[in-house]
Amino acid sequence: MFCAYCYVASIRMKIPPLPRSSWGDRRGAIRKAILPLGFPVIIIGGIYSGLFSPTEAAAISVLYAVFLEVMVYREVSLADLPDIALSTGLVTAVVFVLVGAGAAFSWIISFAELPTRLINETLGLTSASDPMVILASIAAAFFIGCMFVDPIVVILILTPIFHPIAVGAGIDPVLVGVLVTLQVAIGSATPPFGCDIFTAIAIFKRPYLDIIRGTPPFVAMLLLASVLLMLFPPIALFLRDLAFGG
Repeated sequence: MFCAYCYVASIRMKIPPLPRSSWGDRRGAIRKAILPLGFPVIIIGGIYSGLFSPTEAAAISVLYAVFLEVMVYREVSLADLPDIALSTGLVTAVVFVLVGAGAAFSWIISFAELPTRLINETLGLTSASDPMVILASIAAAFFIGCMFVDPIVVILILTPIFHPIAVGAGIDPVLVGVLVTLQVAIGSATPPFGCDIFTAIAIFKRPYLDIIRGTPPFVAMLLLASVLLMLFPPIALFLRDLAFGG
């Protein structure tokens, strides 16, 4: 959907295509990409092989990046590392201010038992409810929550509420996980207070309105993808079933 939208938008905006790359250029690009492709090998291979945890994988990736930039490509010197660390710290601080505010907000709503009252008492959602209603409620709750609060906080609050309902209704947990992950991604990039919006502001140093101006079409496409996932679960499950013979 993204590719189709970008293709149509480029025609409407009269953006000319780039010249076709020669095979020599492609081989050169592959050679340049060989070492950076070590990142997914380190992260995914290291985690799934059990060599290290996700946090350790992040630390090792940073060391690998320093090695490439300082020793191989020589685009960064050791003297540049303190400034890079400071810039990273500033961006991280912006995000963690939002996380801290979200954690405080989550404590308030948890103390007031608002999620449980809303879902169980107001909506009357139980394991006996229609699976489509349950999936739609999960999608709406995570999407709206991540529009205002950090995704980690939303997951910590809502997962214990929805998990037993989904399991009791016989909904595939992988489908729920994919749907939740998608809603977290959409909500985090949706105005007015999506966490990713403020991260982008800090990184690209652009005003709020410039950042959100181009998001509505992509949010709409992702919401459509969510509806398709709920209507046709094999979209999310066929690779799992193909790999494990489900």
